[in-house]
Amino acid sequence: MSSNKDSINSLNSTHMRSPKERKNCLKRALQQTLILQEVINDSTINKLDEAINEVDHVTYETSIQEKVSNQQEVLIDSQMMTSSSKVLKTCTVSLTKKMRDYDHIDFSQKLIKHLQQTSKESQSPNWSLLERLVTKLFKRVANSSTLLGTLDPLEKKTITRKKPEQRIASQAAVKIPDKVVPNTNKNDEDSVERTVRKIKKLITCHCKETGKPLDFFQLILHPHDFGRTIRNMLYISFLVKDGVVELKKDNKTLTVEPCRKETNTQRNRSGDRLGIQSVISLNMEQWKMLTKAYKLEQPMIDFDEEK
Repeated sequence: MSSNKDSINSLNSTHMRSPKERKNCLKRALQQTLILQEVINDSTINKLDEAINEVDHVTYETSIQEKVSNQQEVLIDSQMMTSSSKVLKTCTVSLTKKMRDYDHIDFSQKLIKHLQQTSKESQSPNWSLLERLVTKLFKRVANSSTLLGTLDPLEKKTITRKKPEQRIASQAAVKIPDKVVPNTNKNDEDSVERTVRKIKKLITCHCKETGKPLDFFQLILHPHDFGRTIRNMLYISFLVKDGVVELKKDNKTLTVEPCRKETNTQRNRSGDRLGIQSVISLNMEQWKMLTKAYKLEQPMIDFDEEK
C-alpha cells in the first residue's frame, strides 16, 4: 500500500490534471462500468479493476477543498461505486450458475462412452480400467490390530477382612456439675406470667368489642419509654409462640388477633404448628419515628408487672 501511494504521489507531482480532465476521466470510468453490467465474460473483472484504479488516481489528485467546491466529481465517484458493486454482484451470480451446471446423467454417459472406446475387444465397458485412477483418490489406512482378547486375564486376589474386635465400652462415672445459675426468683416468673395473661385478655376484649384485629405497634408502643416498648414486644412473641395470638400483615399495617380454637386444633392434628417465637427488630430511631407517627399520649399496656 505504501509503494502504491508513493507511485501515485510521484505521478501527481509530475502531471496534475485539470478539473475538466478529471471529470471526463470519471465519466469514462462510469460509462465503462455501466457497460460491464450488461456483458459478463472472463475479462469483466480485469476491466472493472482498471476502471477502479483510474478513479483512485483521480481521487488522490483531488484535494479536499476541490471536493467541497466541485460536488459533481463526488457525485460521479459515488455513482461509480454503486455501478461497480452491481457488476461484482452480477459476476457472483454468474459464477454460482456455472458451478451448478453439473449434470450427473451427462457425466455418466460420457464415462461409459470413454470406457467403450478404451476397451476395444468387448463392447461392454471395462470398469476395471478405472481401478488405478479411482484408488489414487482414496487414502490408504495401515493395517492395525488390537490386543483385545490376546492377554490372559489376571487372577483375582481374595481379600481377607479382619473381623471387628468387640470393644467393651468403659462407662465413666458421670458427675453432674453444680448449678452455675442460682434459682431465679419465683416472684419474677409469676409477675411475667401475670403480665402476659393481662395482655392476652386485653387483646381478646379489644377484638371482641371492635370486631377488628388490633394494630401491633399501637399495642406495644410506649410513648415515653423505649425499654417498655421492647419488653411489650417480647411479651407478644411469647403469646405467638404458644399459639394464643397470631400476627397478620394487611395492606397497611401489622395486626395481632387471638387465634381461633378451631384453627389451633386443626394445626395440632395436621402437625403444621411450628412454634416459632416471632421477635421483630426495633431500634431507638425507629421507635421515635413510630411514636411521632402514632401520636400516642398513653400506652395501651399500662399496668405494672409487680401487681
